[in-house]
Amino acid sequence: MKIVFFGAGNMASAIFTGMIEKGIVKPDDIYITSKSNRVAAMEYKEEFGVNVSYDDAELCKDADYIILASKPQNFSDVAKRIRPHLEEKTKLVSVMAGIHISTIKEEAGMGNPVARIMPNTNAMVQYSVNGIAFSDDFKNRDELIELMASFGKNVVVGEEGMDNITAATGSGPAFLYYIYEQYAKSLEELGFSKEDADKLTRNLVIGTGKTLAERPDSFEKLRTDITSKAGTTEAGLDTLSESKLQEIIFDTLGSARDRSKKLSER
Repeated sequence: MKIVFFGAGNMASAIFTGMIEKGIVKPDDIYITSKSNRVAAMEYKEEFGVNVSYDDAELCKDADYIILASKPQNFSDVAKRIRPHLEEKTKLVSVMAGIHISTIKEEAGMGNPVARIMPNTNAMVQYSVNGIAFSDDFKNRDELIELMASFGKNVVVGEEGMDNITAATGSGPAFLYYIYEQYAKSLEELGFSKEDADKLTRNLVIGTGKTLAERPDSFEKLRTDITSKAGTTEAGLDTLSESKLQEIIFDTLGSARDRSKKLSER
């Protein structure tokens, strides 16, 4: 199997790192090209043994999948590069937020099957959540789903659901990191050193995540199980409730979703 990545940014590296570390593909099966990130591409070659090339004909020859992982605004240039060399068997897989399947088909110009995927950078530790949407002519979908499962869990949606997926899981890690960041800063204000605040926050998050992995209970039950009547936890939760945290999170997701929709207006 030959998998070609146009782009060598964080998302591309998260995907092929997960595939390699899971053993689902060999490093020699992966080709990377990135005119704007040549240094990173060579670093990946040295670290993982993947191939790096800037010969578009060579890249596209016998490719089973071409992963479009460039910035959305650069897609037209990438499409011009691959269009003369695309083979009928090649499937196009887009990681670009906001670029519709119809746009990819039109600009690539060869009628190849297209899938849109939205993983997140947790793919680097094989815990991504991947949204996947397929064009109607995309055959053997299970193969791509299996590839994506090498670095996380998959949710197959209609293309109309991709903006929500982008907001919920594509951007989700950054939103959670921001919350953790504010938690650590608040611990410093309580009097902890910066080092201890960081250590406490990280281990709190890791331990809570491990609990979530091992206990199938609802979030509500997990919370109420450790909330004593008139205790310290309840006092803190009352303040959280008064701050309308759920509304803030909903607005945050809505802003990310709307930006994804805006990106598709091209």
